[in-house]
Amino acid sequence: MKKYYILLFVALAAFSSCEKLLDKEPTDKLSIEDLFLDVQGAKSALAGSYKALLDEEHYNKNTMVYPEILAGNIKFSKNTNLRLEDVYEATVDAQESSLNATYSALYSELNNVNNVIKYTPSAAGAATEKAKIVAEAKAIRALIHFDLVRIFARPFNFTANGSHLGIPLILNPQLYSDPAPSRATVAQTYNAIVTDLTEAIAAFDDTNVGVLNGGTKQNYFTKASATALLAKVYLYQNNWDKAFELADELIKSKQYTLLTNANYVASWTGRVPSSESIFELAIETVFSGTSLGAYYESTNLSSYRMYAATLDLTGLYSATDIRNTSTMFNRVDISGVNYAFTKKYQGGGTLATPIKILRLSELHLIRAEAAVEKTSPDFTIANADLNLIRQRADASAATLNLTTKDAVIDAVLLERRKELAFEGNLLFDLMRRKKDINRADVTPVVKNLLTNDDRLIMPFPANTINANRNMKQNPGY
Repeated sequence: MKKYYILLFVALAAFSSCEKLLDKEPTDKLSIEDLFLDVQGAKSALAGSYKALLDEEHYNKNTMVYPEILAGNIKFSKNTNLRLEDVYEATVDAQESSLNATYSALYSELNNVNNVIKYTPSAAGAATEKAKIVAEAKAIRALIHFDLVRIFARPFNFTANGSHLGIPLILNPQLYSDPAPSRATVAQTYNAIVTDLTEAIAAFDDTNVGVLNGGTKQNYFTKASATALLAKVYLYQNNWDKAFELADELIKSKQYTLLTNANYVASWTGRVPSSESIFELAIETVFSGTSLGAYYESTNLSSYRMYAATLDLTGLYSATDIRNTSTMFNRVDISGVNYAFTKKYQGGGTLATPIKILRLSELHLIRAEAAVEKTSPDFTIANADLNLIRQRADASAATLNLTTKDAVIDAVLLERRKELAFEGNLLFDLMRRKKDINRADVTPVVKNLLTNDDRLIMPFPANTINANRNMKQNPGY
C-alpha cells in the first residue's frame, strides 16, 4: 500500500499536565497510517492544529494586527524594523506582501486539519472520542476558511448573492499529484464554513468540554464556541435571522457572564479565561517566544514594541469609560512623543497571555445588529444590548433609545470599534458595511481609502498565481 507522509511536530511543549501540543519546528515525519493508528495519535494531530493557530502568521500577529493597522486603530511607535509596514502604508504588492506568509501558513493549517478529519474515523478507539475530534477539527477548518475569505476576498455582500470570487476551498488533504485548486465563489466558501460548523455543533455533546485533557473549556471548540463562531459567520453572510437566533440562544443559555466594570481591566492579565471569554488560544505554561503581546508591551525596549493606538481610536473613549487611555492603555514617552499601548496583550515572553477570539460582549453586539436587520426587527433588544455593553464600560453613558436602523448600525459599529479594538475586526466591519477607511493620526501618504479600493483586499502571492494557471489574482495587483 502506498504510504503518505505528514510532517509531525514531535518536539512537544506542555499544554497542561496531561495533553501535549506539537511544537513549532518539524523534527520528524511519520506516515499518515502511523499517526492515525489510534485515537491518541488523532488527539496529538488535533492538538497540533490548535497550536498552529498561534503562529505569528496567524493569530500571534498578522491576522490580529492587519485589520487594525489598515483601518486606523494602530500606528507605529518607531521607524525601523517594522512589521506589516506595507499594509499600514497601503503599498502591498503580490510579490512581497506581508500577508503572503499568512496565505501559506493558513493553507498548511488546512491541510493538517483535513488529515484529522479524513483519517480519525478509521483510527482505533472509542467512537464518541473520534466524533468529538472530527467535530473540533471541522470547527477549526471553518475558522481558517473564515479568516482566509475575509483577507483575500471581498465581503459577501459585494455582489447580491456572493457570486464573486473567493478563495481556494480546501476540504480534503492535498497531495502534490492533485489538480491545482481554483477559487470558489464567496457564497460557496461561506456555505462550506456554515456546513462545517453546523455539522460540528450537531456532533458535540452538551458537556461543553473539548476532547483534549487539560486547559479550560475556552481553549477548545465545543458546542457553545462553535455556535458563537457560526453566529459571527452568519452576521458576515448577512443572514440576519440566523445570526440573531444563535447569538440570542447562546446569551440566554447563561453559560457565560459579562465582566463587571471593576473586573474588566484585570481580565486581560494572566492566563485564566474570564467569565465572558468563549474561545481563546491558550499559551503553554513554558511559553517564552515572541507573542502578540510583545508588539504592544510598553516596557519592551527590544525591536518588537511598535503598535501604538491612534488618536482616531483613543479619542472615541470618554473620560469615564473603563476602556480609555488612563485605564486600558499604558502611556509611554518615546523620543518626546507620548504613545498609548493597549493592555489587552501587554505581555511578551513568559508574560504572554491567551489570545481571545470570541467574547460574550461581541455576541451582544452581533445580536444588536442582527435585531434591526432581521425579518421582524426588534429595536428593544438592539437598544438593550447596546446599552448593556456601553454602560458596562461607562456607567455615565446616556441610555440609548434609537428608532431607526441606520442609527442602530452606526452605534453598533462605534461600539464594536471601542469594545473589540485590537481583536482583529475593524477593517472587516467597515468593509461588510461598505464604509470608507478614514485615518487621521497616521503617517502614510495614503491615509483614506474608499470601501471599493482594491488595496483593502490582500493579493494572492505572486508565486501562487504564477505556478497555478487556475488561479486568478485580485484586481489591482
